[in-house]
Amino acid sequence: MLVGEVKVVGTLPEGPVLLCGTHNSYRDVFLFGMIRSSARLLVHPLVFSFPFLKKWALRWGFVQVSIDDAVALLKQGQTVAICPTGLVEALGDAELPFKTGAVRIAQQAGVPMVPVYFHYGNYPGRWVTPFSITVQNMILFCLWPFYRRGVTIVVGAPMDPTCDVRVRTRELKASVVALKPEVRV
Repeated sequence: MLVGEVKVVGTLPEGPVLLCGTHNSYRDVFLFGMIRSSARLLVHPLVFSFPFLKKWALRWGFVQVSIDDAVALLKQGQTVAICPTGLVEALGDAELPFKTGAVRIAQQAGVPMVPVYFHYGNYPGRWVTPFSITVQNMILFCLWPFYRRGVTIVVGAPMDPTCDVRVRTRELKASVVALKPEVRV
């Protein structure tokens, strides 16, 4: 309802994996479930500080961002999803740096990381870039009916997390960016 038609390109391996996706919109958090319906999403602790949001976040299976909790879920055989930038990027260009938490979680749990790219059908354009990321997100949130043109979720090949954390984080970001439909060959 919030995005229009959803198309998933690619498949996941069996077993627990850490889904690592772009964070173009607050709608992303619900779309991880289109890849694997049982995926548990790591979300900012602020989500749990609002009583009305906390109730729904718990119902939807969201988990407060915690490396220990994520590792425990993965070791239990669950799929966990994370947005390594930690912030929403209104233009969906994956320009923000990735934080190292995703790689550390995958390394400690001994599971592969799976890059994911959410490509929405329509964005407002670069005219929003002079505004702060918060204002950009407010613009998209208020105008979402005008930008509801579907989403393509591109699922990449699993990545082994073993290596230096910073190096593997850069490689993870490069793998996610390479999934962008205009970049793919």
